[in-house]
Amino acid sequence: MLMDDARETLRSESINRRRTMPPVRMPQVSPISLISLLYALSLFIFYRQGFISGTKFVVIALIVVGSIAGFYAMFRLGYHARFREPSLMLPQLVVSLGIMLGVAWMERATQIALVPFMLIAFSFGIFRLTTSSLILLSILCLSTYLGIILQRGQSAGFNDMFRADLVQWCVLALTLPGMILVGKQIQNMRQLLRATRYQLEHYEEKSVRDELTGLYNRRQLQTELEQARLQAGTRGVPFSICLIDIDRFKQINDTNGHLVGDTILKEFARTARNTIRDTDILGRYGGDEFMQILPDTDVKGAVMHAERLRVYAHFLDFQKVLPQKHISLSIGVAEYRPGEKLTDLIARADAALYRAKQLGRNRVEWSAEQVGAEYSQQ
Repeated sequence: MLMDDARETLRSESINRRRTMPPVRMPQVSPISLISLLYALSLFIFYRQGFISGTKFVVIALIVVGSIAGFYAMFRLGYHARFREPSLMLPQLVVSLGIMLGVAWMERATQIALVPFMLIAFSFGIFRLTTSSLILLSILCLSTYLGIILQRGQSAGFNDMFRADLVQWCVLALTLPGMILVGKQIQNMRQLLRATRYQLEHYEEKSVRDELTGLYNRRQLQTELEQARLQAGTRGVPFSICLIDIDRFKQINDTNGHLVGDTILKEFARTARNTIRDTDILGRYGGDEFMQILPDTDVKGAVMHAERLRVYAHFLDFQKVLPQKHISLSIGVAEYRPGEKLTDLIARADAALYRAKQLGRNRVEWSAEQVGAEYSQQ
């Protein structure tokens, strides 16, 4: 339960990051289709050398181009989204391998191109298809190819050419399973790397978050302050900070227990996170003290935001855990001065916070050097 708010924060930020990312489009011409096209181009060499006739080459080229155009149309029109596997890797692989085997059956001379292109086609399917699909597909291809060799041997005689074809089949039968095995090992390594990367991102996220509230911790706030100062120096825009303290929190802890105190901290963090701007940064500075960084905001604007947050917090209902039902905030505000050390900026905000405590709590005070009027709760 202590991490519920933190998880919700991470989910929201993840959704926001995904919204800002450019949409990922399914490729409309897959590598398998390109392999079929390259295979057709290799057949042009056979045609030029006189191993296949011009008519057969034209027919094969039309079949290859037609298959590529058909899959392209499916992707273009969005029909691929209706299938369980939107990439249509298996159908494309079956069509490509079917064309290669069909050409090998029609013209024995093209078998020399069959094995390398078949292995290349399988290499792309390894990372997208299941092991069972790959095994069944490889068995089907090997059986079909063996049938072509045996049929040709029966019709032309079991001569040296038949033995050469059989040796080629044996090489393919030994190479293809090994290739699938190596490919699956690579796929397992990729999955392990993805899992490791996820764990690293998870640990990195935990290292910058406060475990109880899910807000940034003090170390990350220091990093964000450095970034804000860099932006202020580069762009010449102001930024301000607010130091926020829950009034009499130690007394609440001592009287009602730390579990009640944790409940108040989490509820306040949730409310504050929902009321600040998306560009603002909020973190737990320590104990019951929080810091808000307001980019592109001068001290007057920061005072307005701080006052709004103070009012929101005042109307939180804790009647189930607190006798007084409500909490109040004291807030100190300071605007960054060009060239100022961050420690001096925090010290000025802390001095304003101390003044708010001294003047009765439940109020907003700011660095007196920047604004000469007093702003407090009436």
